Amino acid sequence: MSSAEYTIGGVKINFPCKAYPSQLAMMNSIVRGLNSKQHCLLESPTGSGKSLALLCSALAWQQSLSGKPVDESLSKKTEVPLSCCCTCHSKNSANSDVHQRTSHHFSSPSTPPSERNGTLSGSQDSPEKTTLAAKLSAKKQASMYRDENDDFQVEKKRIRPLETAQQIRKRHCFEKEVHHLDAKVASEKTTKLNSPLGKINSISPQNPPGHCSRCCCSTKQGNSEDSSNTTKKDHGGKFKIPKIYFGTRTHKQIAQITRELQRTAYSGVPMTILSSRDHTCVHPEVMGNFNRNEKCMELLDGKNGKSCYFYHGVHKMSDQHTLQTFQGMHKAWDIEELVSLGRKLKACPYYTARELMQNADIIFCPYNYLLDAQIRETMDINLKEQVVILDEAHNIEDCARESASYSVTEVQLRFARDELDSMINYNIRKKDHEPLRAVCCSLINWLEASSEHLVERNYESSCKVWSGSEMLLNLHKMGITTATFPILQGHFSAVLQREEKVPSIHGKEEAREIPVISASTQIMLKGLFMVLDYLFRQNSRFADDYKVAIQQTYSWINQSDTTDHGLLILSKNKKRLRQKAAVRVLNFWCLNPAVAFSDINGKVWAIVLTSGTLSPMKSFSSELGVTFTIQLEANHVINNSQVWVGTIGSGPKGRSLCATFQHTETFEFQDEVGALLLSVCQTISQGILCFLPSYKLLEKLKERWLSTGLWYNLELVKTVIVEPQGGEKIDFDELLQMYYDAIKYKGEKDGALLVAVCRGKVSEGLDFSDDNARAVVTIGIPFPNVKDLQVELKRQYNDQHSKLRGLLPGRQWYEIQAYRALNQALGRCIRHKNDWGALILVDDRFRSNPSRYISGLSKWVRQLIQHHSTFESALESLAEFAKKHQKVIAASKEDRKSIQGSEPTLGGACSKDSTYFLEAASHLSPEYAMEGKAKMCLKLPYPKMINKSPISKKEKSMKSSTHLHLVEKSIICSEMIFVMLQ
Repeated sequence: MSSAEYTIGGVKINFPCKAYPSQLAMMNSIVRGLNSKQHCLLESPTGSGKSLALLCSALAWQQSLSGKPVDESLSKKTEVPLSCCCTCHSKNSANSDVHQRTSHHFSSPSTPPSERNGTLSGSQDSPEKTTLAAKLSAKKQASMYRDENDDFQVEKKRIRPLETAQQIRKRHCFEKEVHHLDAKVASEKTTKLNSPLGKINSISPQNPPGHCSRCCCSTKQGNSEDSSNTTKKDHGGKFKIPKIYFGTRTHKQIAQITRELQRTAYSGVPMTILSSRDHTCVHPEVMGNFNRNEKCMELLDGKNGKSCYFYHGVHKMSDQHTLQTFQGMHKAWDIEELVSLGRKLKACPYYTARELMQNADIIFCPYNYLLDAQIRETMDINLKEQVVILDEAHNIEDCARESASYSVTEVQLRFARDELDSMINYNIRKKDHEPLRAVCCSLINWLEASSEHLVERNYESSCKVWSGSEMLLNLHKMGITTATFPILQGHFSAVLQREEKVPSIHGKEEAREIPVISASTQIMLKGLFMVLDYLFRQNSRFADDYKVAIQQTYSWINQSDTTDHGLLILSKNKKRLRQKAAVRVLNFWCLNPAVAFSDINGKVWAIVLTSGTLSPMKSFSSELGVTFTIQLEANHVINNSQVWVGTIGSGPKGRSLCATFQHTETFEFQDEVGALLLSVCQTISQGILCFLPSYKLLEKLKERWLSTGLWYNLELVKTVIVEPQGGEKIDFDELLQMYYDAIKYKGEKDGALLVAVCRGKVSEGLDFSDDNARAVVTIGIPFPNVKDLQVELKRQYNDQHSKLRGLLPGRQWYEIQAYRALNQALGRCIRHKNDWGALILVDDRFRSNPSRYISGLSKWVRQLIQHHSTFESALESLAEFAKKHQKVIAASKEDRKSIQGSEPTLGGACSKDSTYFLEAASHLSPEYAMEGKAKMCLKLPYPKMINKSPISKKEKSMKSSTHLHLVEKSIICSEMIFVMLQ
């Protein structure tokens, strides 16, 4: 496809096609925001090319800072790094090419400390002084040559002589270069040892490109704020180029974004994708383990004489230059491609992705990685002066509140207390473990005492709530105060250290490995200390933003009688093994998302929030505590004739449909909704999505329809599939594939009906383009559960602070949550410029009170909505709409058959299932095609199938006129290639 170039705000942007007006508006807003360091809040409907606009404008702006042209981005990667003039390098100038291509994280750390600090020195260490750094370096170098099938290496030596002061300085310098020493973390949601809980290791400053990777000369040593882990410098070391952190909700959405990046002129920029071990671990022992994080940590610790060989192979692909030399990695790649390469090279993709972050221009990750302070420290993410783009940010408020909240069960506290007890009994760092045990004991005692004062809310459910300030008084009674908390943090940091100095029989001290608490206890304490840090921070500034609640429920548990030796005693009466037990949970709930945003707001270069469904937009600024100077609500790229948007307030029998709790409980409402849905299924062909406010209502409707026979009638028309609540991802994917197959390979039934729930998996981020969603039916308005304790507390919080902090009143906040969920469900339909479909909103409240209930819908939906007084008028209009578009489809199929008959090679060369063709074609407007100035061609996945035989001028003329005719009818098919000839 022919590209276009736009200059916006002094930035030249290469775009893979002619941009839509909505894309130009997006790019203009982004460049303005980045140039002026202002935050942006941008809504652009799904299918309007939002992702392309985001990527091209942000990357073009980034490259404009360095003056690096777009076409140099690929050749830049293959340049030979400038050699360093330091003494350490002058003696090793004859190193082999193999060593030069080895990642600097595993290079020999033999440089003297004076040289590492940027000063030259002629002194060299004596061969007898073997440091930890040298041993580890030798071990990594040896891993390059050992047997590829040798997955486990025995840790033969666990105790070594204590280091001298000089060796300690050298080791710390080495640790600043070798990231894998900081890798012993228990989960993605744990803090590093250099967290606010106490600095043990330093975050590694990296060398700017062109300098020696084995020393720190010309590199500014200091804290992580100034490290090039977070900023890029030019060769003068004066100007910092911000990295782009691109966050979205799920890994599946990241895969879609990287596919878009592949289509652009910026596809060769250095990049990485941060993800969890669940997506990237390739070690067979870890992959089969229930808790991959803990198993990974065991291997890294070398327990049981085993270590992870994949981890030792990280250097094979952790350098951006080296990575791009591998097949398929020279352009934007997906995490699955990195995992596949990691398996082939026996290198860990998880740690490789983290190493690649050092020199990446753009870093993709789930956006909770950027909001959660613990994950940021675990993944070595520093956002100071960086660009933060959060796509699909309609749920960002909830995510921010969750990242600053924490819940712990009484069982977890007791387990941690018992484990700390055992450490004390074995005299292992007794002075450090005792204060931590005291914290656990105090919380357990407080839980037990408070449980007597719980207030019943529902059946077998009770609770009690304290404000953050009240909780501080309770903590003070436990001895946890603003003065003592930093001391507790120091004790916690100390117990995480795995080595301790002990005297030896020879009079010298030795460093001995010490047992540490389990990963589960570490996770619990880190989460607890994280939320306490927020409570005590800045003179308890955020205390009023928290509510602390004890919730008690009852559950049936299996009671197993055991002997003193731990043997299970089997009982003949199995009923005796089950017992109802109280389950108590201590919750620290953050009610203000600005608490989490306070860590990044004011530090980053700019924040860009985007989504197809940000409306209503007025809550974001007050809730997040961020001033969004630049705001945009873009129009859709489709014509009004391509979508039918209507509200229906009554069913086939004329009964009013108002989906409040009182009405949904009645059989009349349930039967009327069922009859309406059946009529829609009989009118609209192919795929239909039906969204309900809750799983509870879904179960009620299903049960009723099964008993009345309506479910059977639905299944006569379409294959009916129900979204499961919870369950495994594999099961959900299988159900989704069943839905797609029922539409693609329909037999006697006309497509499929997928009944789902707002805020469920189906409503978030899934693509139902073309026949997969010719209609979306929403029943009611998906308000959050009004009886939910957190919802109740949040409404009260907003009412309390609405005037002082400018927050929306509780009622408005409550309604906005419903509209965002509704807009997300409606956004599953109309996924590209040539798509068409119907949006059917079933609830009489839209008609009776439009000023209240319509205003929260997305702009493009508000502009097209029609209210139908009766069901008959709505169905008649809907049938006419569907008939018109189905005729167009039938005509296009005939045209395709004729084209395929005359061009069998081209027709066979295109993959019918390739979403790439649909996406690329959707960005071609008829006006652009008629210009006739550029040749537009879609890339084929199988270029070998293209017929390269000469074409006569007559054939060219015939094909050109045929193609122009198809473009004028706005028919773009995945089986064809359109070529506009001059």
